[in-house]
Amino acid sequence: MFVFIGAFFIIAPILVFYASGYRFDFKRERVIKTGTLMLQANDVKANLYINNELYETQFNDKIFVYNLLPGDYDIRLEKNGYYSWEKKLSVYSNTTTFAQNIILFKKEVPLQVVDGKIINFSITPDFQKLVYLLEVNSSWNLYDYNIGTRENALLAALTPGKSSELSFAASNKKILLKVGSQYFVYDIENQKSGSDLKSIISFAPQNLKWDLQSDNLLYAEYKNSIYSVNIFDKKVEKIFENKENINSEFYLEGNDVFYIQQEKDRNTLYKYNLISKTTKRVLDLAESKNYLFTKSNGSYIGLIDRDHAKFYLIKKTNEGQEISINSGEPIKEFNAKGALWDRDGKQVLLYNDFEIYIYNPSTGEENIINRYGEVVQKALWYPNLYYIVIQFDDSVQIIDLTLTNGTHAVTEILGADKISNFYLDENGNTIFFDGSLGKQEGLYKLKIR
Repeated sequence: MFVFIGAFFIIAPILVFYASGYRFDFKRERVIKTGTLMLQANDVKANLYINNELYETQFNDKIFVYNLLPGDYDIRLEKNGYYSWEKKLSVYSNTTTFAQNIILFKKEVPLQVVDGKIINFSITPDFQKLVYLLEVNSSWNLYDYNIGTRENALLAALTPGKSSELSFAASNKKILLKVGSQYFVYDIENQKSGSDLKSIISFAPQNLKWDLQSDNLLYAEYKNSIYSVNIFDKKVEKIFENKENINSEFYLEGNDVFYIQQEKDRNTLYKYNLISKTTKRVLDLAESKNYLFTKSNGSYIGLIDRDHAKFYLIKKTNEGQEISINSGEPIKEFNAKGALWDRDGKQVLLYNDFEIYIYNPSTGEENIINRYGEVVQKALWYPNLYYIVIQFDDSVQIIDLTLTNGTHAVTEILGADKISNFYLDENGNTIFFDGSLGKQEGLYKLKIR
């Protein structure tokens, strides 16, 4: 009896401590409170490996791994036909370490959508169609490809030019195409409807762009003046004129025109209000000729100096009939050739030739994601905003934005002879790209989820 009573008083505390998550750490030679690891990935069934040992329970969307001694663990999820997900995660005493929004990307072979030399292509803002220029014999044929039905429709056959540009109206229904110095507008829904803007505009614009809200209104720059072009009424009206030389790039929002005046040894960004007829200086710029205004998130205007790879972020507020530039918040300058807001308009993804980084205006934080020894061609947010997709000349990589011991996990999901451009579909399930694969030119799609 006394033996059993003694054994109870010895074993019971051990069991209580064990059930409470305490373990004896032989390395530290003391009893330590354990930690927990939680992994979460929607619609994923996979094998879980901890320090290269298969865990007893299969991973299925979410899993808690209890009673882990504090320390670093090599965690891996594996599934046939998918790239493995790997991270070194740190577990702490009496704490749960979370790894959420995990995605396993598919290992697939790209499928050719269009055979031939693609001159240019883009995806509609509603992600329903691809519009592309295909070289056919001695012409450039403009097509739209319905992503859902996989149907191709010929919009026009055009005389080739030195360059091409594609841009979509706010409604997604119309596309503005520039070939050389000529401009065309095509209705994607009514595929027989298209027009050469020479029938409406009597001059050759240096720049032409859509109104931010209307798919019948364009704005054109020509000889230091900006014109409104109503393609429905076929009317052209001069709305702004400058006595000095201005750059062809401009930005028009509401009643304000932002333009760049070219001066002897520098340039200056100005704002002109169409109602009050007043001009205000916004920003002094280096001497350059190649500018691009980027899409605004509502609170900021972005301007890229592409000659010097500089990006300017300008805080604005809408006050009645005029946009006010916030003088109390300095204009931010970044070394970047590309800038893209996330879907929530909270963070901007920036990249130059060899760096990728993210800026959060609300916190002022600027985080470098990665540096490269090859030129970054393009970067896009992945739809869930926990990953970004990077394009190089011959590959595409996906970067996990959560840090693992100070680094970001990288998965190369595509390798090719040449990649000219790429886009993601709405949910990030498919990558569309043009280029050369196995010496075969064309437009391709790659299923990644």
